[in-house]
Amino acid sequence: MEIQLAGEKLLLSEDKIIYWSKQQTAFIADFHLGKTTHFRKSGIAVPMAIITAEIDRIENIISKFRPKRIFFLGDLFHSDLNHEWNIFNEFLEQHPTIEFILIKGNHDILNDAVYKLSHLKIEEEPFNLTPFVLSHHPLDKKELKQEDLNICGHIHPGISIKGKGRSYLKLPCFYLEGNQLVLPAFGRFTGLAKIKPSKASSIFAVLNESVKKVG
Repeated sequence: MEIQLAGEKLLLSEDKIIYWSKQQTAFIADFHLGKTTHFRKSGIAVPMAIITAEIDRIENIISKFRPKRIFFLGDLFHSDLNHEWNIFNEFLEQHPTIEFILIKGNHDILNDAVYKLSHLKIEEEPFNLTPFVLSHHPLDKKELKQEDLNICGHIHPGISIKGKGRSYLKLPCFYLEGNQLVLPAFGRFTGLAKIKPSKASSIFAVLNESVKKVG
């Protein structure tokens, strides 16, 4: 679904990313790589194939959109250093023509030396990318200019949609309120936080093959 914000056209994708075609730029929030290995260390059986399947999802995005740069809006890596970081680094090395930038989030706790050895460029929040202000945490709206749009993550927004009878379907969503747009969590092991939309907000639910405005 394409929307226009801050004078720019943005594609809200069912891949749970935003694509800014004018600048060939993709935005991804809350990947939480390393979490599956964290589960395994805790004795929870998670198939190794799931790890590579998560990175394959980014490969599919690259094949689909051909971005020149990808911003990770925080919580790229969930835990302390483990072998999933090596797998991810190998993936980065396979795409030397793409600029990968991480806006650090609260889970991005790896040593600075580890980041320096990777193909990631590291930035702190907030990061200005006119007309957007990128961050992991939603910024206080008092910090934003009227013409700015804060694109962020952290919340893992989800919405419940009523089905037949008493059934409900909980879906990830993009959440827009004023000049702030929150992305759904990209990682599939992150959980959802049900949001309480305001009257001034817009919700875009992520379905299997599309994004639909709801409410």
